[in-house]
Amino acid sequence: MLLRLTHFIALLGHPRARYLPLAGSLFIGVVLAAAMAWYIITSRQSVIGDAVREMRNDALMIAEDEERLLQAVDVMQLGLIEHMRGIGIDSPETLEQFMTSQAAHQNLSERIAGLPYIAALLLFDRHGQLLNFSRAWPPPSISGANKDFIRELTAAGAPQTFISEPSRGKVSGQWEIYLSRRFEAADGRLLGFVVSTIEISYFEQFYARLPLTGGGAFNLYRRDGMLLARYPHLDHQIGRTFAATINFSRVLGALDDGVIRQTSLLNGEDRLIVPQAMVHFPLIVAVSDTMVSVLRSWSKGIRILVATTILLELAIAGTMLLAMRHLRSHERLRVAEAARAQAEADLVLAEERERAAQTLHMQELRFDTALQNMLQGLIMVDRDGTLLVVNRRFCQLAGLPPHIVTPGMSYTELWQLVVSQGNVRSVDMAALRRQREQVVGGRLCSPFVWELSDGRVFTVTHQAMAEGWLTTYEDITERRAAEARIAHLAHHDGLTNLPNRVLFRDTLVHALALARRGHLLALLCLDLDQFKAVNDTLGHPVGDGLLQAVARRLQECLRETDAVARLGGDEFAIVQTAIESPIDATGLADRLIALIEAPFEIEGHQIVIGTSIGIAFAPQDGLDADELLKNADLALYRAKFDGRGVYRLFHTGMDAEIQARRVLELDLRQALGSGQFEVFYQPLIDLRIQAVAGFEALLRWHHPERGMISPDKFVPLAEEIGAILPIGEWVLRQACAAAAAWPGALHVSVNLSPVQFKSHDLVATVIAALRDARLDPRRLELEITETVMLQDTVATLATLHELRSIGVSIAMDDFGTGYSSLSYLRRFPFDRIKIDQSFVRELGKQGDCGAIIRAVITLSRDLGMATTAEGVETREQLCALAEAGCSGIQGYLFSRPVPLRDIPAMLRTMPPIADLLRQAALVA
Repeated sequence: MLLRLTHFIALLGHPRARYLPLAGSLFIGVVLAAAMAWYIITSRQSVIGDAVREMRNDALMIAEDEERLLQAVDVMQLGLIEHMRGIGIDSPETLEQFMTSQAAHQNLSERIAGLPYIAALLLFDRHGQLLNFSRAWPPPSISGANKDFIRELTAAGAPQTFISEPSRGKVSGQWEIYLSRRFEAADGRLLGFVVSTIEISYFEQFYARLPLTGGGAFNLYRRDGMLLARYPHLDHQIGRTFAATINFSRVLGALDDGVIRQTSLLNGEDRLIVPQAMVHFPLIVAVSDTMVSVLRSWSKGIRILVATTILLELAIAGTMLLAMRHLRSHERLRVAEAARAQAEADLVLAEERERAAQTLHMQELRFDTALQNMLQGLIMVDRDGTLLVVNRRFCQLAGLPPHIVTPGMSYTELWQLVVSQGNVRSVDMAALRRQREQVVGGRLCSPFVWELSDGRVFTVTHQAMAEGWLTTYEDITERRAAEARIAHLAHHDGLTNLPNRVLFRDTLVHALALARRGHLLALLCLDLDQFKAVNDTLGHPVGDGLLQAVARRLQECLRETDAVARLGGDEFAIVQTAIESPIDATGLADRLIALIEAPFEIEGHQIVIGTSIGIAFAPQDGLDADELLKNADLALYRAKFDGRGVYRLFHTGMDAEIQARRVLELDLRQALGSGQFEVFYQPLIDLRIQAVAGFEALLRWHHPERGMISPDKFVPLAEEIGAILPIGEWVLRQACAAAAAWPGALHVSVNLSPVQFKSHDLVATVIAALRDARLDPRRLELEITETVMLQDTVATLATLHELRSIGVSIAMDDFGTGYSSLSYLRRFPFDRIKIDQSFVRELGKQGDCGAIIRAVITLSRDLGMATTAEGVETREQLCALAEAGCSGIQGYLFSRPVPLRDIPAMLRTMPPIADLLRQAALVA
């Protein structure tokens, strides 16, 4: 048409008619260029805006998840600190006393067993010296005095917690950070630090599971600008501080829903960065992407559009120039040439339009593919409430068949369909209209939560547009479930699924509210008896199975109003509410003792254990949760002290008793170093030669204030606190040195504790004592109890055979009082059997005692073993034992234990053995 108009004007004789095609071409080019520029600018801004929203969602999600993880670590540390305060740690001395044992190491390991993101749990004293370590026992000698958490947590105005700079673990070789917390006494004094190790790879593995574009990255910074973790990983940048850079200052300034664009200091790329600060920790999550990656798809489409537009403009310009050349060269044929040029232009334009249509169609296909494969459901509605766009994910979330949701239906009709399917509980259509008006008016964009009747939960976010609004729906069911699991783990024991100490204390606090109104409440603290022996002999998997079985029995025995929890290790607690009298609690304690004493079947093993129970009542024993727990623990300690397998009620004097025991424990730890121990000796009579054959070494404690303390009062305590090892070695060396000075072949007999048998150095200790004293090994006899044989039988028998191989004699002490088993005598040939004095004391009073003694003597003789009867005090007992064929005697009839210096005087004043035997025969 333009060529025809030009030809018409030329025919009229217009002087500038031939310049009209050029002007038209320039005009069309300018219009197309302006339209293309407007489209490029608006589409680029839209692409960048979409990318920023995605990065902001990722940053918020990562910050929330990692903050919950760190809070779980913090809760675990507070639980450990509460445990240490609960057992009486209130000074540097008690911290080292109670938390440097293997039991404390086991406690640390159990606390992080259900928290895979914690690599290790460490306990330091206030000077930074490592006290205990969950990874290894004994802990390595490590000083953390130069660590940053020591410096930060001991400074004036120091925080309670601190997140350290990354460092490589000496054991794993991986990058690690430490979450450290101060441990203070009740008066505010610093006692030490609880430190949790978290491997940075745990964060980066979590980042790796998130969708990431080619240029995307996730970073974790401290507030001071130190880089803690990054995905993709840049090893040489971990631990680098960016606080002094303008880049990080801009990151801090963009924390409130901001986004920045800058050149990355890590790799020099032009990046978009969306930071998100954590609420409770001084950490910042930064999600970023390169501009190249963000604009990659957009750039490809723009290049195609620009190429198409340029081609179109060139075609139009060529057509116009061709028309002008024809006008100038052949005026008479201008109409025909113009018609042909127009035909050619129409053809080119049609082709270009077809190409443009194909390009637009491809773009629409790509958009539709992206729309239909989004993780979020999406609908787009115009200002009048008409549905413009809906994707497949929305139909899946709403439970609608895709074919019944079509563009053109109203927003109200859409939700009526959703409700008719029954997946959404209810929809207030008036509220939807108000919501639509708020969105269109630009007053609503905050996300809210929809819950479906099938249990799924998803967030809904509205975003206003120029001609309506856009709504996205994200399924957060799994995230909610993960949050629930984390919350459950923070308040429940990972092994038994019972409430842990934190949750149990909250339960107790609520129950005490009833006690304040006059209701009676009972708190029962339980500790399993012989559980450690099960762990040591059958292994921790069997021990774990036993704890689970115990938890099931406890739950089955309780009412719905009662609550049970595992406080740690083999400790459980029960709060019994709404009881009429203390008899209800004592009755429950009796049932629990009988229930736990019943045999357990665990992995093919029949296991018999027991339980000791301490009981405290509210309100009379306290209305504070910590006070009531402490009083129940005191009653439990009393129950274990009184022989285990019983319950005890708290009374006000128990605290004084426990304090007295702690004072005795401290005195016992100092007794060896201050020379308060002395070895006494009691003669051992051989009836076959009617003479003293040797002496038994017996330990005595001369307390500077309490006087002489009986071994049965302090030896069990020494075994419990681990002091028996140095004491036992001292007794062995003293006895060997004394025997080396005795004339002839007199031997010395030394008792060994079951705790000493667990030491791997026992054989080496015996050899060293014999060597240093220059004593013939055949003159040393070691006495063990049947409790030793209950330990790891294979290792015990190997140790006994090794001792026998160096020439030492082995005696079975207190035979018949414990778990006597003839299999012990068959599996190891003892040199001597010592008959317990409880049988000797009843000789002549109970006939069965005499029968038992005669049976033991006969059995020992047939097995080639000597016998020694303990506790002989009368001539009648001596006569009966001699007639039964007993080969050895020991008791007050001959002599009480005496110090080493009094042995010569004792031997001079002791009556001849033959005379005593004759007198005993006459009395009989």
